Formats: sequence, C-alpha cells, structure tokens
Amino acid sequence: MKSVLGAAFASVLLVACGGGGGGGGNNGGSTGVSSAGTISSGCSEAGVIFAECINKEWGAFQVWESNAVTGQGQGYKTEINGSNVQWKLADSAAAGHGKVVEVTYGQKTGYESQFYVNTDPVDRSAYATGKLSFDINVLSYGDAYDYNKAQMLFDVIVECVWPCLSHSVKVPVNILNQWQTVGISIADLVRDGLDLKRVDTALLIRPSIDHGAQTGVKFQLDNIKWVKGTGSVATPKEVYAEHFNTTAAADNWKFVRYDGSIFEIHKHLSQGLGTYPEWQSSVDHWALETSLAKAISIKNKKVSMQVKLRSAIVSGYSSPVEFALVATDGAGRAVTTERFSSAAMIDTEWHTLTTQVGSSFANGFNGDNVKTLGFHVYATGTPFAFGYIYLDTIRITE
Repeated sequence: MKSVLGAAFASVLLVACGGGGGGGGNNGGSTGVSSAGTISSGCSEAGVIFAECINKEWGAFQVWESNAVTGQGQGYKTEINGSNVQWKLADSAAAGHGKVVEVTYGQKTGYESQFYVNTDPVDRSAYATGKLSFDINVLSYGDAYDYNKAQMLFDVIVECVWPCLSHSVKVPVNILNQWQTVGISIADLVRDGLDLKRVDTALLIRPSIDHGAQTGVKFQLDNIKWVKGTGSVATPKEVYAEHFNTTAAADNWKFVRYDGSIFEIHKHLSQGLGTYPEWQSSVDHWALETSLAKAISIKNKKVSMQVKLRSAIVSGYSSPVEFALVATDGAGRAVTTERFSSAAMIDTEWHTLTTQVGSSFANGFNGDNVKTLGFHVYATGTPFAFGYIYLDTIRITE
C-alpha cells in the first residue's frame, strides 16, 4: 500500500473590502429562535443570513459558553447576558457597511465562548457547490493576538446538530479596523464531516481556542450569507464512511489493548472522536475497533482517515506516535496499512492519511469479507507521549 501524508484544510478566501484603516500588531448549541434585542428579523433574501437585519429562516444569533475544564456549558439567546460574549447592532462608518453586528468578548477566563446563528435543522443541499461568505472587521485583538505570527485566528464552524459538525476553518486577521471578506467552500466542509441535509448552525465563529485566549476581543460581522454555486460535486463511490457525527457512532468504536501496559484512554466527541491515552510504556499499542453490520470489500479501494494532534496544551509531547488502519476478515485474519508517523504533522491541524489497497493479500486474508475495522496507535520508544489524538472521517472508496 502506498501512502500520502498531507494537511487537510478547508479553502479560505480573504479579500480586503475597504473601510477603516490603521493596523496593529466541546460545543452543544441549543435550538430555538429569539428575535429579541436590537437586531430586526426583517431580512428575507434567499441565502442571506444577516445584512442590516437577520433572516429568521436561518435562525437567530446566540452564544454558547462552556467551562474549559469540565466542558459543561450553557446557551444564551439575548444580546445582554451572563456569558463572556455580548452582541448588538452597530453603525459602521465604512463604505458599503451600514448596520453591522458587533460582538464583544469580556474579561471572563476559564471558559470557551462562541457566537453563532442557530435554527431547527434544514436541508441545505442546494448549496453543495457554493460557499459560506461574510465580512469581518476586528476592532480589538484583546489577548488573542499571536505576536510571533503577527495575527490572530478565528475558528469558523458549521454544525448539523451537535455532535455533527465541520472542522474548524482557521481565519487569520492581521489588520485592525479594516473590513475583509471571507469565503469558505461548502464542499470542503462536507469533506470534513458536515451533513448538508440537517444544518442547524449556518455560522459559528470564535477567537480560536487552539491558538490563544479569547478575552478582550471585539469584532464586527456583516453580509453573512450562503451563496449557491454551479455544477455538481464529483464524489467517489463510498464503500464505507464514518464521520463520528453521533454519540452512537463514537460508542461503537471500542478500546482494545494489544501491547505494553496501557489500560485506558478517554474518549470525547469534538469535531470527530477525541482520545486522551494514558500511556504507560515505550511499547504501548492500542486500537479503537468497530464491528461492521455488513461485510465490505477493500480490494482495490482507496482508504483515508483524518487525524489531528492537540499536544501543545501538555508539556513534553515530543515523541512521535504512529497510526495504521487494520481490517479483519470473517475468519479473524488481519491486514494492516503501513504506519503513518505523527512526526510530520503540525500541531492542532487536521491531516488526511491516504493509502491505496491492492487485490492480493498474505496469509489467506479475504479482502471481500472485511468484518472489523481498527484504528491502531503505536508508541515509538518513549513511554510518555502526552496529548490528545483526534480521529475523524474514515472513508473507503472505489
């Protein structure tokens, strides 16, 4: 099997659009619509979420805030509320921008907060070839500015009823008080797990929780919309796919120890299946395995899986680990891909691991009768490789 290791990013287009000047150096949204506050719900143009007013067909603005340690959270539907995030309708002096949404993060610490627009699930398949577009103007970086990279980052996410959601698209901003337009490919969001048939959160935005603090950030949003594209999306035929978009899917993947003395990993859902392994020795080898309801064939198929490390939050995560996908047939015979090393991976970014499966296998393995799949993780000589490992979007395609 031949492998390719590469980072998987959603396409982001940023274009300055005038105005201003100057410079400067576990989610769970609640459904429901509230039109209270200063923002009118009078907009009705197809695809437009906000432009001077909000389109109630796409929902209403809300905040979700969770404790950074426990993960427990609470939703807020009013502009002035008890969270770290307040919002209001504001006047912009910039050309092309009249009434805008102004979002202010306070000084509350120990919490992760996100601003989003939410409604009941709606089929948005008509936008499959289009894009999510919005204008953003940052008034204050607060504590979220990265002086080494001379920018701050926003996370942008679309949800399809938690825990179904896209990966975070990283949007960099390096100039204060200047409007810029952001365009994000819907097809890229679908590739990374979004189910267009039940979108309930058409835009979620926050100062990136992977790259810094959120306190003191202040920004404005305008012209938020989904834009339809043309043509169709070419997709290969799927033999198997797992996006970890439900709790049941996560529960179907069981921890199995193969070598060493590792005895436990901790699982949680967050843009895929997150794991925190309690490494014990330099030869630890463990897996997440699932039994298939119906046997599949992996002969002459393409296999891909998405992996992300989040290691910077724990000091000492320097030893590479390795990954492989293992298939087991009905007779208990197994075949494995080559191992993919984490050494080339960039911390907190998603990477897609791909390989091509052939038609002949050793030891009598029956490639037409695969009954079990396993995501295997191996220590590589150092017993204390701390950090989170996230797994998402396993695909087997023709």
